[in-house]
Amino acid sequence: MSANKKYYWLKLKEDFFERDEIKIIESQKNGKDYINFYFKLLLKSLKTEGTLRFKDTIPYNLEMLSTITNCNIDTVNTAINTFISLGLMEKWEDGTYFMMEVQNMVGSETTWAEKKREYRNKKTLSSLCPDNQKTKKGQVRQEIEIELEDEKEKYEKLNQKLLTQQLKKDIEIEKLENLAVSKENEILI
Repeated sequence: MSANKKYYWLKLKEDFFERDEIKIIESQKNGKDYINFYFKLLLKSLKTEGTLRFKDTIPYNLEMLSTITNCNIDTVNTAINTFISLGLMEKWEDGTYFMMEVQNMVGSETTWAEKKREYRNKKTLSSLCPDNQKTKKGQVRQEIEIELEDEKEKYEKLNQKLLTQQLKKDIEIEKLENLAVSKENEILI
């Protein structure tokens, strides 16, 4: 019986290439190479929750990263310095490079979960109901996750807006209280 493997993937938001950091990197002389190298590092760090270490014990150095990503050493050196300066990567005291965003971008699935999803898809497709023949449950689950992410973003924006409005009200109240105190002081004088 085969071992239960775990598969990983990166989830990129559709505005990934619209982010300021990515635009800055792409605008550089070898920017496309740096972005390619960045993706390779993200993929390499999936299983280790963002750390870049050889067999979980030895931090990768520039030469090692150059070798495993098939990128030239100058590209690696410049790209890493750029990533660190833009906050996409950290270098820890022990020499370990850490990909800052990988934990927000990772998805994973075991082989068992994959087989179960395929089974459900087959079962759904084989159903006689016309609606079930058109829609796969895996796709519905992804659509629900997207909707939940959209709702979460809307909630966060609304919450931020409410906090801003409350802060403005608090400032106005404080101004009015200060004005009232100054008016009382004028009346007393």
